[in-house]
Amino acid sequence: AAGAAPGAYVVAPSKVAPRFVPAGAAAPAGPETYVVFSRTQDNDEVVVKTLVGEFVEAGRNHERKFFKKVPTGAPEAVDVFLYYWDSRDGPAFEGWWFGNKLGGTQVWSHCTGSSLTPPKSGWKIPWDGQIRPSLAVELKKGHLVPPSQSAASAGGVMGNPLMEVATAAKKALQQAQTAHGGTYSSLETIQAAEEIMQGHPQALAEALKKLMEGQRGAVGEQQRQFAQMGTIIRATQGQVNQEMAKLGAAKSKCEQADKLKASEEKDANTLAEVMPEATQKTNVAEDAVEKAVITAEMITAANEDIDEVRQAVAQTEAAAQEAQKAIGEARIFLNAKMASCRRFETETIRQRANEQLRGLLSLLQECQNKLNPLKNVRQDFVQRTAAKKLVEEILEKLSPAEVDVDRAEEAAMLLSSETMNKETIQQASQAVTKASDHVNSVVRFITSKKTGAVGIVRDELSKLEERAKQSQERLAQLSNQHKESTEKIVCGSLLQEAAEKLQSVAETVAKAADAESPFLTGVEDLPLEETLAAVKVCETASTSANTAVSIARMFIATKLVEAKRFTAAASKEAQAKLKEYQAELETHTKKLTELKKATAVRKKAATMREAESEVAKAEDLARQVGEIASVFSDDTKLLELSAAEIREACEKTLQAEQAANAALADARKFITARQIESKGKEMSTEVSSELIKYQTRLSTAQADVGKYKKLCGSVEGRLAAKKVIEDAAAKVNAAEEKVEKASELVNSMDEAEASSSSDAGRKTAKAAESAAAEAQVALKTAGRFLDSQTRASGLAKEEIAKMKPRIEEAQEKLNEMIASMKEKSEKIIVDGIIKESEERVKEAEDSVSKVAVAEQPFLKGVEDIPVEEASKLLAELDSVVQAAHTAVGGAKTFLAMKRLAAKRLSEASAEATQEELTTLQSRLDAVAKRMSETKKGMAERKMATVKREAEAKVSMAEQKVQQAVEATEALTSDAEMAPEAMKGACEKAGTTQHEAQVCIQDTKSFLQTKQRDAKLIASDSSMPAEVAKMLERLNAAVSTLDKQKAVLRDQEHKFVAQRLLKDAVDQVENLEAVLQNVIDAAEPLISEKGDFSAGVFLSHAVAAVKTHMKNASKTPKSIFEEIGEKGPVTAAKFVAFMEKLPELTEQKDLMLSAEQLTASFARMDTKGGGEVNEEEFLEHFRTRYLVNAVVSMTDGIAVKGGKTVRKLEVNEVVEELEEPTKEPGLNLMRVKARTEKDGKEGYITLSGTSTTFLVPYDPIIAMEKKVEQAMQELVEAGSKTQKYVDTKVEELKSVHKGPLAETKTALLGMGPRIRKVQHERKSLKSKIAESRKKQQEAMENEKKRRQEALDRAGADKILEEVNSLVGEAEEKVEKAVEVAQALVSSRGAESDKPLEEMDSAEKDLLGVEESINKALAKIKEHLDGIKNATKGPFSEARTTLVKVKVKVGSLDSKCKKQVLALASARKQVTSDAEIALKDALRKHVVSKAMKPDELFKELAQEGQAVSAQRLRSFIEAIPDSGLKSCQFDLGIERLALGLTKLTLLDMLQEYQRCVKDIAITTAYEVKESKTIRKLLIGELVEVLEARKEDGATSLSRVRCRALQDHKEGWATLKGNQGTAFMEKTSKPYFCCDEAAVLQAGFESSSAEVGKVQPGEVLEVLEGPRQEDPLETQRVKAKASKDGKIGWATLKDLQGRVILEPAKLLLCKQSIAITTTFDIAEGKALRKLEVGEALEVVEGPKEDPVRSLTRVKARAKTDGKEGWVTLKGNQGTSYADETDKHYICNISTPLERRFASGSEAVRELEQGEVVEIIDGPKAETKEGAERVRGRNVGSGEEGWFTLAGKNFQPWAPRYKCMQSTVINDALAVKEAKAIRKLEVGEVLEALEAPILEKVTGLLRIRVRAQKDGASGFATVRGNQGTVMMKPIISGSSGGSSGERKRERGER
Repeated sequence: AAGAAPGAYVVAPSKVAPRFVPAGAAAPAGPETYVVFSRTQDNDEVVVKTLVGEFVEAGRNHERKFFKKVPTGAPEAVDVFLYYWDSRDGPAFEGWWFGNKLGGTQVWSHCTGSSLTPPKSGWKIPWDGQIRPSLAVELKKGHLVPPSQSAASAGGVMGNPLMEVATAAKKALQQAQTAHGGTYSSLETIQAAEEIMQGHPQALAEALKKLMEGQRGAVGEQQRQFAQMGTIIRATQGQVNQEMAKLGAAKSKCEQADKLKASEEKDANTLAEVMPEATQKTNVAEDAVEKAVITAEMITAANEDIDEVRQAVAQTEAAAQEAQKAIGEARIFLNAKMASCRRFETETIRQRANEQLRGLLSLLQECQNKLNPLKNVRQDFVQRTAAKKLVEEILEKLSPAEVDVDRAEEAAMLLSSETMNKETIQQASQAVTKASDHVNSVVRFITSKKTGAVGIVRDELSKLEERAKQSQERLAQLSNQHKESTEKIVCGSLLQEAAEKLQSVAETVAKAADAESPFLTGVEDLPLEETLAAVKVCETASTSANTAVSIARMFIATKLVEAKRFTAAASKEAQAKLKEYQAELETHTKKLTELKKATAVRKKAATMREAESEVAKAEDLARQVGEIASVFSDDTKLLELSAAEIREACEKTLQAEQAANAALADARKFITARQIESKGKEMSTEVSSELIKYQTRLSTAQADVGKYKKLCGSVEGRLAAKKVIEDAAAKVNAAEEKVEKASELVNSMDEAEASSSSDAGRKTAKAAESAAAEAQVALKTAGRFLDSQTRASGLAKEEIAKMKPRIEEAQEKLNEMIASMKEKSEKIIVDGIIKESEERVKEAEDSVSKVAVAEQPFLKGVEDIPVEEASKLLAELDSVVQAAHTAVGGAKTFLAMKRLAAKRLSEASAEATQEELTTLQSRLDAVAKRMSETKKGMAERKMATVKREAEAKVSMAEQKVQQAVEATEALTSDAEMAPEAMKGACEKAGTTQHEAQVCIQDTKSFLQTKQRDAKLIASDSSMPAEVAKMLERLNAAVSTLDKQKAVLRDQEHKFVAQRLLKDAVDQVENLEAVLQNVIDAAEPLISEKGDFSAGVFLSHAVAAVKTHMKNASKTPKSIFEEIGEKGPVTAAKFVAFMEKLPELTEQKDLMLSAEQLTASFARMDTKGGGEVNEEEFLEHFRTRYLVNAVVSMTDGIAVKGGKTVRKLEVNEVVEELEEPTKEPGLNLMRVKARTEKDGKEGYITLSGTSTTFLVPYDPIIAMEKKVEQAMQELVEAGSKTQKYVDTKVEELKSVHKGPLAETKTALLGMGPRIRKVQHERKSLKSKIAESRKKQQEAMENEKKRRQEALDRAGADKILEEVNSLVGEAEEKVEKAVEVAQALVSSRGAESDKPLEEMDSAEKDLLGVEESINKALAKIKEHLDGIKNATKGPFSEARTTLVKVKVKVGSLDSKCKKQVLALASARKQVTSDAEIALKDALRKHVVSKAMKPDELFKELAQEGQAVSAQRLRSFIEAIPDSGLKSCQFDLGIERLALGLTKLTLLDMLQEYQRCVKDIAITTAYEVKESKTIRKLLIGELVEVLEARKEDGATSLSRVRCRALQDHKEGWATLKGNQGTAFMEKTSKPYFCCDEAAVLQAGFESSSAEVGKVQPGEVLEVLEGPRQEDPLETQRVKAKASKDGKIGWATLKDLQGRVILEPAKLLLCKQSIAITTTFDIAEGKALRKLEVGEALEVVEGPKEDPVRSLTRVKARAKTDGKEGWVTLKGNQGTSYADETDKHYICNISTPLERRFASGSEAVRELEQGEVVEIIDGPKAETKEGAERVRGRNVGSGEEGWFTLAGKNFQPWAPRYKCMQSTVINDALAVKEAKAIRKLEVGEVLEALEAPILEKVTGLLRIRVRAQKDGASGFATVRGNQGTVMMKPIISGSSGGSSGERKRERGER
């Protein structure tokens, strides 16, 4: 194995550590010697064989000795070195090596480690493989000191070298410290010190190790010396190690510092190079984004001009793409630079780079954020257009649908509880259904359009969808309203049906209670029959009642589930009523359960009595059975009776037993039926235990009956004994008969024996044996039967005993007969055995005779018989012998078996049989002997034949090998052979070698088979030796053949290697040749040194000359003569001619400068001589084509009938000979041309229907196509060559030596040549592409230049015209805006007619729009003309026009802005006038101390509103009002429709709300006033006097009245620091939601003065204020009437007693109330329940007959009156007096919770009795909130209570919450719709709300703020739906809970 190792380095002696001698060794007299050996038998391995041997010291390398192997004298020996290599070339190469030279490339083994001497083990073979444990290296024995000298010489021999090591180390330490001077600051000095110290740490470690080894056997003085040396060496080692550590650390620090400094400089330079480019790219991106933003403004400026918008969108998209591209490039660049900067090694530069680059990225992100909205401009435009169209389409569908919703709403308003009927419900349902269908179809349409919609379209659709969903919500409310109305009817019928079923339950339960009356009379023991009948009646009644209860329960439960599906209100009402029914049903169920329980107790007692009767009856019948069956108990008496008497007694007993069993069964059935009935019922346990006792008594009686029945059954057993005796006799007789039959058959065997037929004898014997067996079975059966009857008694036992001797006698006779039969059978068997044995022996003798016949050919001598024939005869003889052997063996086996069979016969028969078999055995032995002799002779013959056959095979193999040798020698001759001859010789040698190999294998297999044949070896002891010799000959032949194979393989490999290498070289050289061809072809393309623009200029110049030639009818030759003046064309002549050429001078886009013309001439002058001859000049005016697709050249212009000249291939060049003409037949353009390839002429088609055959010739394009084709050929050749080499290398992958291995190496060496070709191809391709790119850029640049010149002039003209129009428009705008701004800022304060002046200014602004539109039209016209321009002057002009358009648009916006400002100013002027009007009116009223109500009456003159004219006259009459005429006009304008009372109150009254705690004082001056009280946050005050400013304190103060308690005084609105204490709020009102009362005083107990109905509005005059807390007594009571439980008040706040104690009787046990005192005469009215209260009417009285105490009483539950038993005849108490019952004097609510005012269970009626469960308890109740108010409608005043939701804050301004309509009248049925009110619309209330009684709608008269439309609108529907909601500013009181929370916060 070979491995790469670095070159050798030899260390100078001065740097080598001192040598030392190992411990225990003498100073060597010569070099050291090491022995390398293997511990296993692997010396034959090549590597091991190379390494094994002695190695002698040969020098030093890398601080260690190296050794060289002592030569062995073998010719193939190589130099082997054992040396050490350090880690200078890497840790993998450190260690000890075996190699052919120091640091050589061929190494065999490696051992990692740095020991001073070669290691003993751990060597790897090969060098990078596994460790070979068997390889060892040891010092040669002669170099070791005997152990005896070790101790003696330790101090002297070992001490000096070890101390030398320490001394040298100290010296080196001093030198190193001197070198760096103790500073450790210079890298050079540190490295010098390290170099000085190198090797000493290892030397000291090794010395210390050797010292330890020598110290082991030392004692005494030697031990001390060793210890002393160890101390010195260790101390030195510590100093050296410490110094080395310092040097290492210092070196690392210095290296790191130098590296850091270099890195910082490098990183700073890199960053300085990066930042300018990064900044530039960021700036480019910013500029591109700004350009895109400016372009986007064109979209806005275009307004409704779709074409212009489209064009603006396109330009914006292009600009956005360019900007995005610039941002992307900049971001990629910055990210890449950031990534590279992260690899900076210095943190400072890395952070600086990160900050600077991140700053640029932030700028890019800002640009990106600006650009992002512009990316979707086209999408936004498309979506906006689509959205507009779609919205119009949807509105056409949605508007009619909304009208249908309004109609449905009007129809639904008619549904009310008073007028609702089926017709109105049906009409409303139809209207709702129609509207729903219409709206749903619109929603579906919107949804379908919304699917997939995005952006603006989706937003617009969402708005319309929301609008449609609002209609759906309105319809849903209407549907709910309709549903509620329908459900009211359904609910009524449902509750009626439930009540009927509950009534049925009550009736059936009452009947069940009446059925119980027999048990309730007080008589506790009734006769059994009466009891059973009464129980049955009770059960029947209870069952009926239970059925009714189940039906009612199921019905109510089902209807409860249905009711839950009703709307909330209907569901709540239905569920509440059904639950009441359910509770009442439970009461009846409870009564029924008690009734059933009492019936069960009574039924139990009756059942026990009936069971006792049944059981007693059965027991009597069982005793009768015992009396009748007593006769069978005594056997003596029974024998005295006759059979008839016995049978008669049995029959009587059976009859009695059947009667008793029947009675027992009936009783048991009865008991069982009662047990089954009692299961799962009440008292089942007690009933079951009692019935089990009866069952036990029945079981006892049943056992007695069974005992008597058994006595009766024994009679039949005695009669059956006789039958047993008869059966036994029959069996014995049958057995005796079978014995006689068998005897007869045995006697017949004598006759059969006398006959000659053996078969007859066998059959007779078989029949006799069968008969004997049957007789034997019969005897055994009879005997077993008799034995089974041994347990019989009496007569049967005696008879059976007599039959047993007969059985024994028959058995003896049978046994004698069987013995005789056996003797006769044996004689027959013996004869058969002898006969069969004779036949088998005869068969064996015949087989042996056949062997003798087959042996005859060998008796003449085996040598004379040929080998093949002898082998065949031996096989035949072997087969015959085998058959004879089988026959003899079979006969022997048969005789042996018969001997065994004879032994089982009787003695005499066996002896005779054995004699006969012995004789036959003797004959068989003689035959076997003859057989053995024959086999022995056959083995000898077989051995001789085998030897001859083996010899022949071995000779044949040797002959084949010789033939192979001769064939192989022909290959090794020195003569050169042709490849084919070599191939044939190789094939011949291979064939002969294969034949020899096959022959050897066959022979070897034959010999090995014979060698394993044990019989041959046993017959001839010399056979193994002879076979071994033959195998040796074969092995020699195999060895020879292997050598020939190796020779043949080497020759084949050599031949194949030569062929492979030659083919590969040829292909690579061919590839390189193809590459050179490509390079030559591409040279003109890539060697261009001039400007590519020159080619473009030349093409323009030639085109201009051709145009000139055509215009002037000149030829190229005449032009040449004209330019060259009869001579060659020079640059000066060419430029002069071209500058005068009109085709160039007249068109600016075609003009070429002198410099450009000179460059084009240089391009024409291909030779570079400065002049162009005629041929070169005319070359540029030839018309040529390049073949683009394969086409045929024909001899005529006509395609049909023309003859093909030849086919033209792609990229061929043809020259035009004539102008192209159209072929008349197929209408194709054809041209006559000549091919440059071979000069052929003919006609060619320019192009077909879809294929262009000829394209104009371009030298560069033609050359490019040629190069492309050559490049493709190069790619194919390279791929083919690489594939060939890779394939062959893969095939030779497993070859490691020989010619093929060398060839593989050579093939691998061709890889770089192939890759070089591929690299040069790629490089060439890149150069060609770059050249092509430069050419295209040059052409594009020239094209752009020419176009730009044309565009520049056109753009300048456009801008000049537009700027003129824009300047004119700007002048007009500035003039009109100036006037409008003056009016807006002054609000017309200085004018008497501000509105007219504002109108005039607005008219001027609108007039300016004409000039603006004219300028915009001209801009649009020019923009349309250049809308496709994206770059160049027109693009710049377009950008400028857009900016101008934006500027003009800003003028338009400026005008419109001023128009809006004028409109706002107009509104403000109107508002200011209105405020001034109100202030003047309020001041006048305050000054005159007029009340608003009085003023309204005065102005309205008994009307409902004050006219505008009346109000103006009144205000004008006010002196010193300070109002202008225009203020009167503007202020009164809003009140043109009149002034309602609410509006007047709002104008005249001002209210403030406290937002910060402030005091109300007695005087205006703060210092002089006293505090009345503190105003709390949220409290309202009415302003009585206008605000004043306190000059001293700068406070804003007003005189006011607190609404809470009407305290008057002064309060501060705003502090001197600006703190607001009050804020303006609306006048407080409350609207009634639930009916309430008005009372005269503040106290809740004050007298009622009026009522307030829902919807009425109360003006707050005082309050809210809270009453003092109150205390009442509450009790928890149970109503006797229906069992309802709840809390009630004993005494109300006025002191009236609501509940008082009642003297009553309380029913303790259920008892009946009857019509009369006498139970027998009276009837039961009903059953009294436990806990029921009774009022005593008469009594009590005693009933002496039945011992009862009775009383006449009246039931408080239902008022029924009758007689009731107080005490029964057994002392049971049924009723007692009670003190827990109260009677209701005044109707009061029974409430669910302790707190009064909670939810009511029901109302307690006057006179109703209740039972007190808990209480009385005291309840302290918070005082009610009270408000004094005035009814706005009726004018009634009084106090009312705010509780719950009875009153809600109200204001005279409403906001529409759900779309509704405004009508012209209050009544909905008669009113007409004025218009529809939209959601969110604000309305002013003109009057208070009114509840329309017909429809139940809350309506109000309002005026719309939007357009002033007035009429009636619905505030709240009859189902509670809120249509409009008051706009509450601040708080006017709020709900009760809110006011409580406010007080809690305060």
